[in-house]
Amino acid sequence: MTPERRYALDALLDALGLPFDASVRVDDARLDEVFGLLTLAHERDAEVDQHGRPLPPADPPGPRVAEIATGLGLDRLGYPGGERFLVALTHDVDLLGGGGLPTAARKLAGSVAHRSRRRLLEGATFALDALSGRDPDYPLQAMLDAEGGRGSTCFFLTRQEAPQDGYPERYRPALASALEQARAAGLEVALHASYRARERPGAIAEEARVLKRPQGLRHHYLRSDPARLAAELREAHLRYDSSIGWPSRPGLRAGTPYPYRLWDPKRREPGGWELPLALMDATLSEERYLGLDADAAYAAAVEALEPVAEHGGAVAILWHPPQHHPRLSNGFDRVFRRLLEWIDERGGWAGSAAEALDRWEARRG
Repeated sequence: MTPERRYALDALLDALGLPFDASVRVDDARLDEVFGLLTLAHERDAEVDQHGRPLPPADPPGPRVAEIATGLGLDRLGYPGGERFLVALTHDVDLLGGGGLPTAARKLAGSVAHRSRRRLLEGATFALDALSGRDPDYPLQAMLDAEGGRGSTCFFLTRQEAPQDGYPERYRPALASALEQARAAGLEVALHASYRARERPGAIAEEARVLKRPQGLRHHYLRSDPARLAAELREAHLRYDSSIGWPSRPGLRAGTPYPYRLWDPKRREPGGWELPLALMDATLSEERYLGLDADAAYAAAVEALEPVAEHGGAVAILWHPPQHHPRLSNGFDRVFRRLLEWIDERGGWAGSAAEALDRWEARRG
């Protein structure tokens, strides 16, 4: 058995919670299909957007790996805690140090000049947040209230060079305090790799050193180089990545609702974990993507998570901190809460990415 087919067989057995067993018979064509899905072979000739990210295909693969695993005719082991599926709650902290009284004053003045209700709302909210010592870009208490003690993972930037990395003059002075607050609240702190990190060898390890032994990685703008992810994790001593998702649509980019080991093409062996990103708030809300209102966004989110629940999967969802703000999120704070209720009703579990992987690995004993 080639290393590639052994990797694919192991992924199928892991999907069922079973130990590796080379005697399990699987058609070579099926193993090759699984290997191609998990290594994103179908993206090699795909069109890319302005950020160099592959565009989703017209016919996405769906939960294809789960379907192949089910077709083996073996029983799938459940989670030790009895939950049916797992959802990692994650937040990319792209902005810090926003708001403040000067910004509030500019917004309020602009609301008069442009007769803008939105600017009036933002100005009044920024003023209230500033007087209460809150950062509208990082409404931590609102995030904690929404999660109800479940826990989550915050991905923080530690390097900002490209314009897409935001506002370093605001972010850097606020970073230490934000990290301290997140850790004090019991949240997992992970690395949000900078926009150009995939272009510079050693960048991930360098950026990770700023944090205190993080376990996880997500590339900013989801702008990873999948073929290099295994090596990046190994060099930075990281456990997992959670960048494999489409910015422009929900779904299972690698055709699996399960965590899987990233393939290292140079070593021809598996590396660290990939926790698939099945859903992002910006995909649902932003006009450049789907541009949905809160009710339509909830329906689309549930549709994206249904295959995960059906197949006992484990994936991540991403909700940016400003989308938890009770006055500035256009109702997307309530979408998040409704999703957590749906997860509970379907017998799922929600928490941090690291704990989701702990629970995933515990199935296999």
